[in-house]
Amino acid sequence: MAGHLIVDGYNLARSGALPLEGEPGSAEERGALCSLLSAYARKKGLRLTVVFDGRGAGNPERTRSAFKGGMAVYSSRSETADDVIRDLSRSAPPFTIAVTSDRGLAGTLPSRTVVVISCDEFAARLFDNWVAEIKGGPEDEPASGSAGKKKGEGHRPKKQERKKDRLLRKL
Repeated sequence: MAGHLIVDGYNLARSGALPLEGEPGSAEERGALCSLLSAYARKKGLRLTVVFDGRGAGNPERTRSAFKGGMAVYSSRSETADDVIRDLSRSAPPFTIAVTSDRGLAGTLPSRTVVVISCDEFAARLFDNWVAEIKGGPEDEPASGSAGKKKGEGHRPKKQERKKDRLLRKL
């Protein structure tokens, strides 16, 4: 089942967690970010949407731009990237992942269909994936068994946590 990856572009780029070249906010930096994310999404079988903030200096209307492996969405000058991500998540299918470090945004996304991870956590997953490709390691980590864990009542994670873990294993 294919998922949808929605990334707060400037939030991830400015987090300092990724080694991007170019001026912050420049077309060169956006292009580097989109190509990095599209390679990852393609490998994982995810549909990719990268949202950039056009507030203040952007177009009067929301614009979209396709790139190889995904779609870039630029907010209008009267809205923020957070507003666009909220709109996208309202109609989001199950197995949707939103990448943002904005806690206010994360708290307003529908938790039944959207799992939110921070930019730092996602960047770590990108780096681990990149290292695994270089080393030629296994694609997915084997599921950890119950060896070494206590058995009994109260040791099972909550349903929401199990769902999030199941979805994030695909990343």
